[in-house]
Amino acid sequence: MAVDHPSGIDEIPEPSSSRRELLPRTVVVIGAGPSGLAAARELERAGHRVTVLEEQDAVAGKCRSVDVDGRAYDLGGHICTNQYVRTAELVTELDVETERTSRYRVIDAAGATASRQAMAFLRDTEAFGRYRALREREFPRIAEPGLAHSARALSAPVGRWLADHGLESMADSFGTGWTAAGYGHLDDGVPALYFVKYAEMTGLLTPGSGLLGHEGAFTVVGGFGALWGRVADELKDVRCAVRVTSVERRPDGVRVHTDSGPVEADDLVLAVPLDRVLAVLDATEEERDLAARIRTHAYHTTLATAPGLPADAFYFLAAHTASRASRGHCVSYHHRYPDTEVRTFYSYGRPEDVSTLLADDVAGLGGRLAEVHLERAWAFMPHFAGADLAAGALERLDALQGHNHTYHVGGLPAFELIECAVAHAQDLARRHFPTPGGTLTS
Repeated sequence: MAVDHPSGIDEIPEPSSSRRELLPRTVVVIGAGPSGLAAARELERAGHRVTVLEEQDAVAGKCRSVDVDGRAYDLGGHICTNQYVRTAELVTELDVETERTSRYRVIDAAGATASRQAMAFLRDTEAFGRYRALREREFPRIAEPGLAHSARALSAPVGRWLADHGLESMADSFGTGWTAAGYGHLDDGVPALYFVKYAEMTGLLTPGSGLLGHEGAFTVVGGFGALWGRVADELKDVRCAVRVTSVERRPDGVRVHTDSGPVEADDLVLAVPLDRVLAVLDATEEERDLAARIRTHAYHTTLATAPGLPADAFYFLAAHTASRASRGHCVSYHHRYPDTEVRTFYSYGRPEDVSTLLADDVAGLGGRLAEVHLERAWAFMPHFAGADLAAGALERLDALQGHNHTYHVGGLPAFELIECAVAHAQDLARRHFPTPGGTLTS
């Protein structure tokens, strides 16, 4: 008997017996960001042997931290809400110290006024009630790990979806933060799926108790990169500065060729999106088709000394988050340490536009761009367009799990937030790689 898979995926035979013994597996993980490291840690804890390959010279991916004058600055995600249960568990298990995050403020273009984020949606009982009823009826699993379970119901462009359901106040309350975090502008056609997932993960729609003793959002002392460094240190075989040159998948396992030699394993976990690894993968037609549909945002982090700006907060620039027409301009900046003038700036657009406009944006807020310490461009938030979601792209990606000894974790199936990536990776490892020595019932 064989299981029928959609979208032209080859049939995968079931085990010859209804019960088979679970044996330790060897697994190679490509990518040492949060999803790859979380999957590797879960696999090792279950008794499997794992090798993690990372092209960069350090782990953590977009969650790397860098030091300037003895202070750690996060280049990407670092804000944890009361929904970050898996992250809090990981922090506790590894004895990593946390602290409350900076306050958040929305600032006007001239820098004259800084205010709290508008939360009118939460006070709009009629609109909030409509949202809760819609959630229960059409996408009740949105808070669960992964995205495929809610994709079709939320495939419409976010702006149109909000208008169709009378939820414009939701855009007023969450749109500025959504854009500042790198997920796109409300008028650029990104499907509602990603906006709703973001809103749910803020913790504001489902209030709960704080985590790790923090009533509000928290972060890692010394930079989020310290957490992922601790995870990597716990693993047995993490190899950085290794470039994958090709991947062969055979009936009996996989062989990953690298610039430092081949790695043999039973299974492969891709912690990078398909489009990023397609050039070296012996890809099937289905994989190539899905890879061609993946979209990302050109998002930039600039770490710079910039005196004269409003201080001691995470600032969202209202004028630059309102429309995609402002691409290239700074959408937010973080002043984490009050006794320094170093700030982390975030922008969309082409690198040349970002570097050219940042000095003007800083000057427009009353400051001066004195010294740029680091610039980093990201292919951020891998996602599918609305038409592809409606046609089942995420379900097709889920159907590939285990096909050709290959599994997929990361921002594409999970959403580009640390908690989402960690929870999805852990659940995938637990579901497909149970502890050796037991039995698996088909």
